[in-house]
Amino acid sequence: MAPLGALMARTGDEMAGTAVLLFAYGGSSPDDGAAVFGLLAVAAAVGGPLLGVWLDRARSSGPLALSLASFTVGLAAVGVALHQGHEGLAMVVAVLAGLFGPAVAGGWSASLTDPDAARAQRLAVFDASSYSLAGLVSPALAGAAYAIVGSNAPLVLTLLLLGAGTVCAPFARVLRHENSDEDARQSHPLADLRRGIAAITHQPRLRAATVSSCVAFFGFGLFAVLVPAIGQEQFGSPAAGSILLVVLAVAALASNALLDRRGALHRPGRVLTWATVLVGLGIAIAAAGHPVTTILAAVVIGAGDGPQLAGLIQIRHQEASAHLRTQIFTTGASLKITASGIGALAAASLMHAGLAVALLTAAAAHLVAAYVASKAGDHSGEPVHL
Repeated sequence: MAPLGALMARTGDEMAGTAVLLFAYGGSSPDDGAAVFGLLAVAAAVGGPLLGVWLDRARSSGPLALSLASFTVGLAAVGVALHQGHEGLAMVVAVLAGLFGPAVAGGWSASLTDPDAARAQRLAVFDASSYSLAGLVSPALAGAAYAIVGSNAPLVLTLLLLGAGTVCAPFARVLRHENSDEDARQSHPLADLRRGIAAITHQPRLRAATVSSCVAFFGFGLFAVLVPAIGQEQFGSPAAGSILLVVLAVAALASNALLDRRGALHRPGRVLTWATVLVGLGIAIAAAGHPVTTILAAVVIGAGDGPQLAGLIQIRHQEASAHLRTQIFTTGASLKITASGIGALAAASLMHAGLAVALLTAAAAHLVAAYVASKAGDHSGEPVHL
């Protein structure tokens, strides 16, 4: 039930931005939809560490369910406010809802683990695959709902998926070591926040993996903004970029299935390094500027994208103590959101120099990220307790 809940919640989360934009567009207020979309992302970046502290101090999965419910209800309230023409209220609610957004990523990832090492690796692969599957399915669901029912339908479907994920949240696993509950009661939340930040900044493997993911997501955020331009240049329509994203997602799922079958995730540092190189290579191939190489690039990017995330997730599970696990995941999600947003903002200026220059910049970011990831190394997998 927990993996199913994670998949449904992430599909809803992937649809959320598009759904809000389409909902606002139907009400003739696309600018308000864009503002709400941005505020949701900014608030998620701010709320991740604080949300992680709260979830880590919990002795049950109740706070995870409450966080997911808050995010879902917040999105519903945003929709009502936009429908009623209260744009200012919609933006305020978007900030409050966005604070709980990292629960969909970090909250679920922290719970998708197991004391058994083999099962923990399989769950890490599934966890990474759920993002690819959500990215593959959500655009089709949003587009079909919009075409068949109207501009309100994608947001309603988003809320239903997030609600279904919330219902599954009580089945999420809460791992605790012997003294972690007692430690949580005795420590102050601010002390936990400092310990979580210290874990990310001072533990070499965790620091390398986190910095690598931020640099890579800067590059991927840049690449994502370029996808419509690639579609226009190579296939004559910006909508063709969506097909490239579908190819990418399918390749990511296939590579994760192969990763799981070969059991390669017992060395997640190596997986993260070479998968990041593969993504950078794929983006560089896209700069060649030919339809055939563009399709090949999407395959290569996807082949690296799935294992890249799986390796990152597994390193976090190995390095995070039980008392700080969720905070490390939600903080990591917040940092990635911020880095991706910076990459998207950088795309506008880089596009003036040409599409190839922008793509090569995104590829270079992944090569830098791969070098940083190589510093993470691998060990036996025993978690570090702070």
